Amino acid sequence: GAVARDRGYQIERAMEDYVLRHEIPYPGRQRNTCRPCRTSPLYRKLTAMGAVHEEVYGWERPRWFCTDGETREDIYGFRRPGWYRYVAEECRAVRERVAIADLSSFAKVELRGNGAESFLDGMIPNRVPGKVGHLVLTHLLNRKGTVEAEVTIARVAQDTFYVMAAAFFEQRIRDHFRFAVGADENVTVEVVSGDWGVLAVSGPLSRDVLGQISDHPLDNTNWPWLRLREISIAGVSGIRALRMSYQGELGWELHVPMDGLEAVYDAVWQAGEAFGIANFGSHALNAMRLEKGFMGASELTNEVTLPEAGAMRFVNLDKGDFLGRDMIVESMEKDMLPWVCVYMDVAATDADPHAGETIYMNGERVGQVSSGGYGFSTEKSLAFGYVDPKASAPGTELEIMILGECRNARVLAAPVYDPAGQRPRS
Repeated sequence: GAVARDRGYQIERAMEDYVLRHEIPYPGRQRNTCRPCRTSPLYRKLTAMGAVHEEVYGWERPRWFCTDGETREDIYGFRRPGWYRYVAEECRAVRERVAIADLSSFAKVELRGNGAESFLDGMIPNRVPGKVGHLVLTHLLNRKGTVEAEVTIARVAQDTFYVMAAAFFEQRIRDHFRFAVGADENVTVEVVSGDWGVLAVSGPLSRDVLGQISDHPLDNTNWPWLRLREISIAGVSGIRALRMSYQGELGWELHVPMDGLEAVYDAVWQAGEAFGIANFGSHALNAMRLEKGFMGASELTNEVTLPEAGAMRFVNLDKGDFLGRDMIVESMEKDMLPWVCVYMDVAATDADPHAGETIYMNGERVGQVSSGGYGFSTEKSLAFGYVDPKASAPGTELEIMILGECRNARVLAAPVYDPAGQRPRS
């Protein structure tokens, strides 16, 4: 944004870059200059509640919450840090009760116009949401068939689509669409990230909590999984509420007009106190997505196709042409893909895989870790990686080099948590 173009910002960041060049690049290391740059209306409130923030695409986003007044700072290292105990409590709150997260940093882009549906149909490999209130998870591909971004798309009006993704994809998504719109197509592309705050309300008791403050029926019949409804909470109208969960639990994402975000947060928190509500941050979110076997931005990159990522369930080859389709078909017709994504559990002790670690099979290097971490609910060290297809069958015994030591790893056939995916649909 405007701040990033400011000369003072550029100078201060460049000087910090120079200072950091010989520092140890610990996992998750944060930059400290020019902060905060972008904040949600909850920044001060959550800081007072113990939030330790990280910067993502200029936004401040809670990482974890120090809830007992001890040292409130990221302590970096390659082994599990002391603040993991706080993250464990956040995961327990989501898995057993109810918890809330400020995810306002999400990238949000709107496509509008009577040409938006046909334009979008040619841009994504999955089907376009057919009815207002329907959602679809899909990917933006380039002409090479590799992944530019994973996105969720909601149809919010007959001629309006709301596209959501990780914060750092904002400009990429905007440009990807804008460069593709033809001169004769009636489609406008607008970034609306700053207009909408986002609260994730997740956990087996989330329906009980939201039922206290919303008049809309929340049962499976009236509000199925992967549906959007427009609701009001605490006098704030026009909230786009999506029944979905990256955490793998019953839950909703509340996309709230930014000026109403604090009022809605307060209402959810007050309603949730009787149910043991807690805050959770991005570290807990990452741990829970690993337990659910959900791929992230480190798996879905512009170096891989969807067949290589094992994500063909999100592709509808029968729908006609779309950007990157020929390359997907060509990739599938090859006898052997160059690499494929695997999901593994790792015999870790006090350190977990993060990214870039080498994967071996019988002493031969066969791939590398793309992302990993500790699953607090399952007490397992988990990782995704790209490997030679010969090393990808479920049950295959592998080794991962972590801090100079080879640890046993095993390719899994299903998520370690709720493999049937029943909990979010409960």
